[in-house]
Amino acid sequence: MTCREYREGLIERARGGVARLPLRDHVAGCAACARFLDSQMALTAAMQLVAAEAPSGSDAVPARVMAGLDRAPVPRWRWATAAGLAVAACLTAFWILRSAPAPAQPPDTQAFLNIPYTVPLAPEESAAIWRTRIPVAALIAAGFHLAVSDPSAMVEADVLVSQDGRARAIRPLSISMTN
Repeated sequence: MTCREYREGLIERARGGVARLPLRDHVAGCAACARFLDSQMALTAAMQLVAAEAPSGSDAVPARVMAGLDRAPVPRWRWATAAGLAVAACLTAFWILRSAPAPAQPPDTQAFLNIPYTVPLAPEESAAIWRTRIPVAALIAAGFHLAVSDPSAMVEADVLVSQDGRARAIRPLSISMTN
């Protein structure tokens, strides 16, 4: 057998087991295995010493920690600092989470009206505003409901045109009854 095959038996012997006769003969003739057995015996002795010095009660350590905490009062300035930080955190959260008021539109401007049956603009799509004159009849044909007595009237309006050249929304500005 090789030294490697004897290792398990050497460890067992060091931990208090009984050595077999071939193991005793090998250790007597092999200096490396004899040193290994001596180191394992020393390790076993050290572990037994540590086990003997361990505290007997498991409640001893937590009790000492709690007693140390009871003896050390927390200074008032630390409580004041903690309270101030808590108030600052609450105010910051309130300021961040509060709802922002809607921007006020001037009274002379109106919102754009989507043209019926068109796809709304995507958020990343660019657009341009064109000012033009549109016949009332064209707006009625597009689906807008206008209460105008003269279908030949013209509407001055801003038209929102997407990057593909299609009109997407309209903002009427004024209606003129003359051509």
